[in-house]
Amino acid sequence: MAFIKSIIFTGVLGYLYFLITISMIGIASARKFFWWFDWQDNFHFYHIAQNFFGIGLAALLPAYLIFCYERTRMWMVSCCIVLFSMLFQGNINAFILDPIGIYRFLHVSLFYGDIGSIGVFLEILVLPFFWLWIFKCISKSQWPNNL
Repeated sequence: MAFIKSIIFTGVLGYLYFLITISMIGIASARKFFWWFDWQDNFHFYHIAQNFFGIGLAALLPAYLIFCYERTRMWMVSCCIVLFSMLFQGNINAFILDPIGIYRFLHVSLFYGDIGSIGVFLEILVLPFFWLWIFKCISKSQWPNNL
């Protein structure tokens, strides 16, 4: 039963991560992050920085929920969440649970994409693990009692 609960939890968090990353990529495409700073020299760097900020915020919520509720299997669940998110992103114009969606996502973003889509791929892949590592380091440290 714990295995089934973990799979359902992973699927729901993978879909949540997919929805939040898609909305953050859309916000970055509309140039709504860092609106006060208009970078004219290198637009790709500016766009990748916006995506890094947005996807970093998007990865924070699933990583925090994994850290709170699946601490014993957090690395495995995080891997599955990233794979579910890639599956859903690859299947935007197809059946939502088609297993070829991971291939589509890798094919479009990593192999045939520009520098921005490769950045988005790496951010979606790495940032949940980064947040889990940060949470693990914070939980190991000794906080002063007077805070």
